[in-house]
Amino acid sequence: MNLPKGFFINQVNDFFLLTTEGQIKIGHLHFYLDEKNRYVVDSTVVDPSYRGQGLANHLMANMIALARKEKRYIYPTCSFAVRILQHEQYRDLWDPLEGEPSGGSCTWMKP
Repeated sequence: MNLPKGFFINQVNDFFLLTTEGQIKIGHLHFYLDEKNRYVVDSTVVDPSYRGQGLANHLMANMIALARKEKRYIYPTCSFAVRILQHEQYRDLWDPLEGEPSGGSCTWMKP
């Protein structure tokens, strides 16, 4: 099984996770800026054959680092992003007008 090579931002609104061979996309996290200047994370996807390795966590770690660097809140609509951001250590990323992240749904890559 190939291990992830790294991340890059494509067209300002995606983190992609690539394989070491052939740079095949095995996962991505999609986000955009909303009208309140927050990052909305609306999809976190990892190819089913690569799941269970913590790769989605790496994608979220990059999103969290970007949001903190740019001093923006994250508004998650993806269920995975909601679960991650509910941890107390990410309270600084919650929009105080919205409160603690909850709910959400996520679109998963088809096998």
